[in-house]
Amino acid sequence: MRVTGKSGLGDILGKFLKICFWGGIILLAILPFALYALGLNLNTTAIVIYPNGIVLIVMAHQFIKLFESLKNEDPFCENNVRTLKKTAIAAIVEAGFWLIDIIYEIALVKVFDIVIIVVLIFLCVLFLAVAIALYILAELFKEATIYKRENELTI
Repeated sequence: MRVTGKSGLGDILGKFLKICFWGGIILLAILPFALYALGLNLNTTAIVIYPNGIVLIVMAHQFIKLFESLKNEDPFCENNVRTLKKTAIAAIVEAGFWLIDIIYEIALVKVFDIVIIVVLIFLCVLFLAVAIALYILAELFKEATIYKRENELTI
């Protein structure tokens, strides 16, 4: 299966990310109203849900831009390097929000359920690892872009 081009895997993943992007925006917009209709309160959970949701929507938007370049068959360009670095920064912010959630759960809510704490620690470490991987990938794309530019100049 092809990765680049209009019918490639990148195009399919790009369409899926667009659905996730718009679905995430709609979900964040209607969540308080849906919970109110069910008789539930969002209260302090919004401190955790909304910042995480917004950062994940930003990450999805950055990946949509990345997959658009795959559809256009131009993966090694400066825009993709910037996109990957922005996504790495967003992943660091997301890890920070999960760390804040760990502190919130332990210090303020006094939750000592080991499963919840382990899951939150896992999410924090996961997004830190994603940030590191995206930064390394951005540097690789930067080098590939330089090589591509040099290759285009040679006859």
